[in-house]
Amino acid sequence: MLPDITLLQSKIEDIGLHLRAEATESSIEDKRAFAASLGFLEARNDLHPESLVDQFLTELREHLSVLTKYLLELYKPKAAKLALQLANGCIEFDLLVFYFQLGKRYCQDPDNINMKFVLKDMLCRSNPYNRASGVHLTGNAYSWNGKSYLETPVTYAIPFYHGTQDLDSLPCRPLTPEMEAKLITRGRLYTALSGIHYRSCKYRKWSSFSQCRAQLQEVPDFPEEHLWLLPGCVHGFNLTKKIWSTFYVTEIEPISFDHNAWDHLVLDPATKVLIKSLVQVTRNSNRFASKTISDVITGKGGGLVGLIYLTLSSIRTHHPLQICVLHGPPGTGKTLTAEAVAEHLERPLYVVGTSELSTKPSKLEAKLKSILDIATAWDAVLLIDEADVLLEQRSLHEIERNSLVSVVLRVLEYHRGVLFLTTNRVKVFDAAFLSRFSIAIKYPEHDLHSRRVIWRKFFELAGVKTRDADGSGRSTPTDMVLLEDPTKVATMSEAELDELAEKPFNGRTIKNLVRTAQALALASDEPMSKAHVDIVVRSQEKFLREFANVSSVE
Repeated sequence: MLPDITLLQSKIEDIGLHLRAEATESSIEDKRAFAASLGFLEARNDLHPESLVDQFLTELREHLSVLTKYLLELYKPKAAKLALQLANGCIEFDLLVFYFQLGKRYCQDPDNINMKFVLKDMLCRSNPYNRASGVHLTGNAYSWNGKSYLETPVTYAIPFYHGTQDLDSLPCRPLTPEMEAKLITRGRLYTALSGIHYRSCKYRKWSSFSQCRAQLQEVPDFPEEHLWLLPGCVHGFNLTKKIWSTFYVTEIEPISFDHNAWDHLVLDPATKVLIKSLVQVTRNSNRFASKTISDVITGKGGGLVGLIYLTLSSIRTHHPLQICVLHGPPGTGKTLTAEAVAEHLERPLYVVGTSELSTKPSKLEAKLKSILDIATAWDAVLLIDEADVLLEQRSLHEIERNSLVSVVLRVLEYHRGVLFLTTNRVKVFDAAFLSRFSIAIKYPEHDLHSRRVIWRKFFELAGVKTRDADGSGRSTPTDMVLLEDPTKVATMSEAELDELAEKPFNGRTIKNLVRTAQALALASDEPMSKAHVDIVVRSQEKFLREFANVSSVE
């Protein structure tokens, strides 16, 4: 690299200032300390006369002056060549060692994850026949390790190349004010996510890694001048894919909770009040968590989610354990209940199917503990679907089955939080679990009135207005409106709702039918109508008849 001649010139000037300073007790002490810092350690000894200190500094100034003059002449051709190439936006490989300067700040594209650092060391190998040839840069950045912000070593290599290369194609170049401003903004996002948070993410996942554990603790302040050196990504748990991943901070957003989810649940009003009151206790009992853990990541209808974290070790919240058993036929609102509770509590919903759990007792215990640890760390509402597989009654002849039940009993005993168990076969549950359930709710088949309400709610979500025979319309029973041009607005009459409610479909099927009818209307570029719904309803009824015939033959 080019010697820092300006530094030598600065030292020469400093020596002159000390030699010319008025001889006071303070200035003499400063001069002795300065001489010692330059290598004349004996200068600190007051027994050495001041004349020896002056002699050392005078000779050193002369030597540095000669060295500076020599270096200026020696590197003059290199400096001129480097300046010419930089002016043209390119550089030869041999000049890279003169281009990069120790202590300087470098960055590539601010959108890049980690490509910024303060250069601390550099090594150059210029043998074109050696694969290791290249310029190896070593610098420092910063990152959060879960407890504090630490300097992080950063290493980059520029492979050997022939001819010249554009400066823009180099892995890094000197930091510009524009780059720094962009990186500082990103650094503030990073520090805001230091700790435990729930956020939504557009989910352009960068990478995945092995499981970690979350740690809740106070996050220290970070120096403003180092913000540009912070990473552009954070680590998090993806609640949909159930993996630990890395996410770009610029793609993380606050959560918008669906506070109407509870209203969409078609359930006996008294039962809804009971469930809401039961889970509300967990919100009020953990004031510390409510101040520290912020938002929830939602991912519905096939959406992708990420649960973002930067601090990782075990947290134990102090919620009372609430185990709610939801049993009944498919499509009656069991899963929707858990989703609505999570939205009401403003917490993530962690859904686990029994297919994800092992039937081997030893493996089941480890997996179940891991799931409960994650749910506890993120203060999540946990839903175990089809739990009858795990909670089936023990018998004298099935030792492994008995072990499974014992494992579940033991592990659940120590969980704190909200846990929903759904099943279609509550009668097979082992009696030992009954005393551990906070509440057990039966979801009956939907009657005519319930189905009508469900059809109406899903039509409203699809943007379909209901209307009476006289042409007046309403989006809710109390919100009377005058319909626009019926050919441009998706509408459904009360009589058509009555007709659809006669069909013995469950809630999940109704949702799928409305969704399919909406897709059919969009494909036709026209408002959704009863005709679109009839097409998908007939198709569903045909399938159910064929399925029933096949089942009866078997």
